[in-house]
Amino acid sequence: MKSVVSFLIHKRGALLALSLIVTVLLGLGIPRAGFDTSLGVLLTKSDPYLQERDQMAQTFPAPVEISFAIVPASGIVFERETLLALADLNREFRSIPLAFSMNSILEWQSPFGDQSLFPRTVTQQTQFTEQELLDAKQRVVDDPFLNNSYIAPGFDLTLASVRLRQTSISSQESKEIVQASAALIQSLQQRHPSVSFYVSSEAHYEQSNRDAMISDLSFLLPLVLLLCTAIICLSFRSIALGCCILGVALVTVLMTIGALTWAGQSFNTISVMAPLVVVTIAVADSVHIISIFRQSLLQGLSPVAAMSQSLKFNLRPISLATITTFIGFASLNLASSPAISSFGTVVAIGVAFAYLLTLGVLPALVLLLPEARLGSREASGGVAIINASIRGAQGLVAKHGRALLVLVASLATVSLGLSFLNDTDFDRASFISEDSPLHDYYSVVSERMDRGTPLSYGIEVANPYGTIEPDFLRRLDEFTTWIGEQDQVIGVASLVEVVKTVNQGMNENDARYYSIPDTLAEVEDALFNYSVAQASDFTLDTLANEDFSLVRVFVSTSTQSNQGILELSAKINEEFTRQLPAAKLLHGSSTLLFARMDKAVTVELLQGYAFSLIMITLTLIIGMRSVYYGLLSMLPNLLPAVLVFGAWGLLVGRIDPFVMMLFSISIGLVVDDTVHVLSTYQSSRHEGLMPTAAINRALEKAGPALIITTAVLALGTCVLIGASTLYFQQAATLLVPIVVLALLLDLTFFPALLMLFDRKPLAPSAAE
Repeated sequence: MKSVVSFLIHKRGALLALSLIVTVLLGLGIPRAGFDTSLGVLLTKSDPYLQERDQMAQTFPAPVEISFAIVPASGIVFERETLLALADLNREFRSIPLAFSMNSILEWQSPFGDQSLFPRTVTQQTQFTEQELLDAKQRVVDDPFLNNSYIAPGFDLTLASVRLRQTSISSQESKEIVQASAALIQSLQQRHPSVSFYVSSEAHYEQSNRDAMISDLSFLLPLVLLLCTAIICLSFRSIALGCCILGVALVTVLMTIGALTWAGQSFNTISVMAPLVVVTIAVADSVHIISIFRQSLLQGLSPVAAMSQSLKFNLRPISLATITTFIGFASLNLASSPAISSFGTVVAIGVAFAYLLTLGVLPALVLLLPEARLGSREASGGVAIINASIRGAQGLVAKHGRALLVLVASLATVSLGLSFLNDTDFDRASFISEDSPLHDYYSVVSERMDRGTPLSYGIEVANPYGTIEPDFLRRLDEFTTWIGEQDQVIGVASLVEVVKTVNQGMNENDARYYSIPDTLAEVEDALFNYSVAQASDFTLDTLANEDFSLVRVFVSTSTQSNQGILELSAKINEEFTRQLPAAKLLHGSSTLLFARMDKAVTVELLQGYAFSLIMITLTLIIGMRSVYYGLLSMLPNLLPAVLVFGAWGLLVGRIDPFVMMLFSISIGLVVDDTVHVLSTYQSSRHEGLMPTAAINRALEKAGPALIITTAVLALGTCVLIGASTLYFQQAATLLVPIVVLALLLDLTFFPALLMLFDRKPLAPSAAE
């Protein structure tokens, strides 16, 4: 240890120069930083349904669609002003790049060729009779393809769907589409002020995510840096020391982002939070060095001697804290969701850079300062408050240690039980900025329409044309009828309904012929007739592949929760195996993938948490050279998350996998406090001090830095409340109480625990 400290002190100039060179080289890649805003980055790559979904998407490529919601101020769609606004949209939608068709109630084409709800084209001169509007409304009620699909049941909202020529679009095309859509809506809004227009598409979703990412990084990251610096400047009464720590944190972030970019990685909706976490970790490491450095200065040491003393004191705990924090975040790579694993990777890289820069750069920066700028040697108001807090903790442990242990143990037991009240669920809207127009679209549509949850399946047989064999169609009819009878199902659509409807039409609309024909030739005739009269939005190739070896089944459900979707899908799988054992069921719905992701990622995160807990425990056992201390230190690291998630289960009860990720990483964040308290305590015990004296010394030496770093971490995390998305706001709501509780437990519960179980005197050890 002495040789390492000597190297850091004597080579500090060279280390500073080397760090600046590396920073510049890595920083050159920052302008090339990319943003992956697709939903696919959230999905678990290990799910076999993902390949099935991709196979279905490749077989049935769907054009990109843009959905417009039109909401009249009067609350009545079937009035002249609303219909004129919709007509203008229908005439002008081609101003959007790549747009080629639009479907709405004005130009409605049913699957069987009925052209329109209205007898004539809507223009400024068009006048509708009251009876014509009543007839149109009745047709909407009777048509399952329109009711609650293109128009709300209360007739106070209608949708228009614009299709593009392509099945996928580039980032540049996406940007152009969003801009053109906004310009079109602005133009329509000016001409029809009594009608509100909202828009949604995958392009808008990705653009919204990208804008939110850039906004959060460009606004929140500097805010966190400045807030952390202000806290440190006030705590140490030195602007110069605050700037030194700010410099280390800034260089850490630049190196982390630069390394990520040079590695060819992109930020996503989760990993964009990583730089904010890296900043607080870098500041925490630096504060421990500065705190002991300042204490040594107050004892009369020179700046160089004080820095040497600080490095000797902090080298082991900072090294252990870095390793354990690295393990905590790196364990997220056990999750199969790329968004979660990349977040863990970015923070783990940042933790490593923070460690190297804290030891290699911070001493050089601090020792470049004149001694007069190292802060006042008199206790400031902030220092006095910190010292008073530490004395209060010492008194509480001495007088009420056992009662404190009983209280915390009781709360932990109750919280553990309450934590099981949390249900995992994923809501993609939580990643949409509340300031985004897309958020407004989801709000108005969800208020007025219950569109259910769509599921899509594929049924594949071995032989070409096997799916249009009359016997197979009858068994498929029985299967889809069974699906439609389930309580959660609103409707089912497949090739069966087409064949039966056309067969009835070919037989003078006799209801007795609404059935599957007896021969393959009759089925082929029905499909040929349908292909002649089919609407452009309901073509035959959207229902079956070219050789009719694969057909699609569309299921609309009333189920909103992921658990309900999984239960329904499991029942469908079981019934399919019973009724169609020779066929293969393909799961082609992203909705089902996201529901399965909840369960898979939760299990993976719990496995990662168990792995990191074991590895962190082993690290502390080795680092402390004591199985006893290593195991004992785990309690204050586990309790904060247990207490917070128990309260969350009681008050909220719903978490998504990406919030569950916070539970997994919490141990990596809070272990830092425990390591510093335990390291100082153990050293004091080896010097021959009894537990009470060793605890008092540990709190006096490590306590000030712990309070400052917790304030930095808590206030830095609070900044996330101002983030653009609900996800980051929830992250702040959970992380802040976790880190604050960790500090309180390390200042009170952990010392009381040590006093109760560590009563044996220790022989002094050899100086390390």
